[in-house]
Amino acid sequence: MLEGMRKISAVVFDFDGVLVQSEHLHFEAFARAAGDVGIELSASEYFENLIGYDDRGVWRAIASARGITLKSGQLLELLAHKARVARQLILDRRYEALEGVEETVRSLWRRYPLAICSGALRDEIELMLEGVRLRDCFRVITSAEDVSVGKPDPAGYVHTIAELSRLTQKSIKAESTVVFEDAPRVIERLRPLGFRTIGVASTQSLESLSIADAVVSDMRWSTVRAVLSA
Repeated sequence: MLEGMRKISAVVFDFDGVLVQSEHLHFEAFARAAGDVGIELSASEYFENLIGYDDRGVWRAIASARGITLKSGQLLELLAHKARVARQLILDRRYEALEGVEETVRSLWRRYPLAICSGALRDEIELMLEGVRLRDCFRVITSAEDVSVGKPDPAGYVHTIAELSRLTQKSIKAESTVVFEDAPRVIERLRPLGFRTIGVASTQSLESLSIADAVVSDMRWSTVRAVLSA
């Protein structure tokens, strides 16, 4: 259980699908990059099987599902190609904040240190945060470049609370940290470490997120506050 707002020492957000509606942007970038090397990637495959992985994990899963062995150079080329396409889609403003996110983030920012832990690239996160005018709210941003093992591994979240502890000069533990995530496979890895998790049903069903301590159907402040206060 979440045990109420007074027992929270920090709040960490996943990014895509939690703060911004950008998973379709990433799907389009992956699909275009895959198509350029003769691989067809469907929306159903992406949203059912690949949400929650960082970019390296997505390409490895795509290759594995097709019996393809990617050499290091090939993987790097695919990562760079997808990043170029995604950046252009971001500049074209093919994303938006989830409804209510600005009020929710700023309301929590007044109470707790906030951070982001994402499998996306830092450049992508920074560009979209600036676009939705929320960059100033986050003490720490952990991106794909900051960890040697990406999502769904929980290493990024462990790194994030360590950085928050360093910057705030307080001991922030997993047990007092609330995480907003939209990927069941990530939530499954976080819970044994003691993190308190809130599943955000933006890309996945409420039922698939039932492993979380709580689930929200949207990110409006009235919804989030009710869950945190329970």
